[in-house]
This record gives sequence, structure tokens and C-alpha cells, in this order.
Amino acid sequence: MKVKWSRGYDQIDYTRPDMHFCLGGRGTGKSTYLETTGEEYLRAGNGVLDLFGSRDGESLAWLRSPWTKNKQILLLKGDNVDVKCSWPIKNAEAIELSDFEKYDLIISSSPLYQSIDQEFSDAAIIENKLYQRLEYNKIVFMCCREASNFFYSRLKVSDNQLFAKSEMTYLLRESRHMGVALGLDSIRSYAIDIDIRSLSDYLILKAQGVQGLSRELKWLYSYIDPALLRTLAPNRFFMVTKRGAIGA
Repeated sequence: MKVKWSRGYDQIDYTRPDMHFCLGGRGTGKSTYLETTGEEYLRAGNGVLDLFGSRDGESLAWLRSPWTKNKQILLLKGDNVDVKCSWPIKNAEAIELSDFEKYDLIISSSPLYQSIDQEFSDAAIIENKLYQRLEYNKIVFMCCREASNFFYSRLKVSDNQLFAKSEMTYLLRESRHMGVALGLDSIRSYAIDIDIRSLSDYLILKAQGVQGLSRELKWLYSYIDPALLRTLAPNRFFMVTKRGAIGA
């Protein structure tokens, strides 16, 4: 992955628990960006937790990757679901803090749960366990393929939407103290609260289509051709960093 900077300069650091927020329409390569970022964290000696894949099990594609040859892999599943494979399997509700140190790649894939409701409930358990880390030897890159799914999982353990939103914001804000790097993506900017978007260390803009940029991001049109941003190929993106650098 290469970035050419047009304003300022920044270096993507895969040894830090940073947050990547990827914004773009359907089919624009958001998941590919998150997977590529996950691979960079693996190369740096860190781990990946892949949550909230699509119903067709796209996150299981990790099991066809070269990483299976030299990385420890764990599959998480729902209760009362039988899975037969050559990799270790554990009920998601039974995950332990030691698993995040032992395994390099932990996959919680939608087909391994009886229902979406069970998947979101178990995802909240996984998140809570991860945020209990008081010390760590490696960063865990938590890949959430649709940011709103993170919110829905918090609803499973919160009394109402207000508490779920507050809890999600708190968890994202404090994630770096637990050694958790985050990769979130969303189709629409307004689908995720601005308090959450503002926490991003790297904002990745994929093809925006007819929707264009949200109001607080329209200033970027001074640096980015609107016509180009509408129609970017899936392997292209613009990046805005927390330090104010802009690259392509």
C-alpha cells in the first residue's frame, strides 16, 4: 500500500493502536482496505480480530491466505453450532484474555452463529473481554467491517440506545490503552456519530458516488477533485490523517 502526500506528510504506523475509519459506497474496496491494514499489523508481529463479516462468510477467506502457514488461528462460534475444520474452535462466550496473546488471527464469522442476534450478543462479550486487558505484549487490530454493527452489538448489553452510543464512544476512545487498534468502515458518514468519526487517526475515503462528502468534510474538495472522488477504482483511496496530512 503506497500513499503519495499532497499536503503535509505522515507515516502509517502499524506498531501503534490507531483507528482507521474507511468511508465509501458498496463495492468500493472498504473491506479490502481493512484486510490489507490487518495484514500490515500481522507483519509487524501483532494480531487481528475479525468481527462482523457478511453473511456469506467473507472473513473466512483468511483461511485461504498464506498467513495460515505460520500464524496461530482461532475460530469463534455461537453456542449449539457444530463446526468441523482443522483449526482450533471455541465458543465466543468462552474467549479468554490469554487467547489474544496466544493466537495471531481470531475470526468471528457470521455463518458460525445460529442467527445475527446471537452473533451480535457474542460480539459484545468478545469486545468486553478485549477491553479488560490491563497489559499486553502485542496489539490486536479489531476489524469491524460495518461500524454500525459495533453499535448494534453494544445495544445487546445496554439498557437503551443512548447508553449504547455512550459506551461505544467510550470503548473507542479508550481502546489504545488496551492495545486495541481499530478498523471501521461505513457506507454513509452520518451512519456513525461525529464523536466517533472524530476519533479516527486515519480517515480513508473510497469512491463516494452520488452522495459526496458530508458537510464537515467538504473542505477537502479544495484538495481533491470531486469527479475523481466519485469514481475511484476499488484499489484507490484518499487518506486524511489526524495530523492534517492529505494523501492519495
